[in-house]
Amino acid sequence: MKKIFVIALATLMTAMSANAQFYEGPKQKEKPAANPEEFNPSWFVNFQGGIQLPNTPGMGHLIAPAFSINVGRNIIPLATGRISLEGCNSKVYNEYTGKKRTFKYITGSADGLLNLTNCFEYRERPVNVFLVAGVGVNWSSMPTTNSSKFSPNVRLGGLVDWRLSRNFAINLEYRADNTNDQFNGRLETGTHDWYTSILLGMSLVLPDVKPIIEKDDNSAEIAALNDMINKLRSENMELKNRKPETEVQVKTVEVEKKVVERIAVLPFVFFDCGKTTISKHQSLNVKAIADYMKSNKATKVTVTGYASPEGKPELNQKLSDERAKAVAKMLVEKYGIEADRISTAAGGATCDILPEADLNRVCVSVAK
Repeated sequence: MKKIFVIALATLMTAMSANAQFYEGPKQKEKPAANPEEFNPSWFVNFQGGIQLPNTPGMGHLIAPAFSINVGRNIIPLATGRISLEGCNSKVYNEYTGKKRTFKYITGSADGLLNLTNCFEYRERPVNVFLVAGVGVNWSSMPTTNSSKFSPNVRLGGLVDWRLSRNFAINLEYRADNTNDQFNGRLETGTHDWYTSILLGMSLVLPDVKPIIEKDDNSAEIAALNDMINKLRSENMELKNRKPETEVQVKTVEVEKKVVERIAVLPFVFFDCGKTTISKHQSLNVKAIADYMKSNKATKVTVTGYASPEGKPELNQKLSDERAKAVAKMLVEKYGIEADRISTAAGGATCDILPEADLNRVCVSVAK
């Protein structure tokens, strides 16, 4: 019995040492690299083979083969459930003849597994240690003092699982099953026996497939918008700071200065291709327009929608009109701006608003 524990421990230490050098971890295409802590439930089918022996004094050397198949699901980071079916041959001494007897048996069990390595913090690890507990029923071919060949079963144990890849793992399990003496044909004693199983197995793991949600990268559009705003501010400051050299130039500068002060170009609202709905990050620009209008009560805004040049002209004209109305609707319904302070226009398809054609899917708001 001691030799078996030494062999099992040596196998576990060898596996963990090799894993530290060669394990690269499961491939996770459906998991964003930015969120490695996300748990992905999975189904698994596990096949095991090993030895079984009774823990009854004087019978510890009656080693017999044992095989098991398990089907289960990793439900949450801490808990795994499985249905287990174990069986083959078992051995026992005949108490009257003193001879060894071999009998067939099958044990069915519903098991719960507690992931001890995730008790304090979840993260994906190549090696996980589980506590195993379960209840079930045994069938054995041994004759008994009554007509039933079934007996109850209680299971306790531990399991070490080594994940080699996304879909494949190996494991080493030690479990002890407690049953009454009907299991080995000695019901009249009224006692219970423990049977130990040490099993090495491999698992086919089937993680749930999660759809990849691709988000549009609008960083280029936002950068272009910021550049345009900075350019307008720079031109405005240049006009304000320009010093007149002649009387004629003074009059010209004054006219330009009045125009700049009375007209304000507010943040642009960009749209996805073929869309008239305002995305979450673009709604921040609509809020900025609303904040400006709330701070300037007498201001009226003209919202002009545009479309990029690809597609049919009549469709682009319709898209530009609906985009302008979508911005106006959000200003009125979400931010409480008076409808009579907002007018809309449809500019259709254009290449002239911004240098890149894709950026012309936009609403331009001008305040007067």
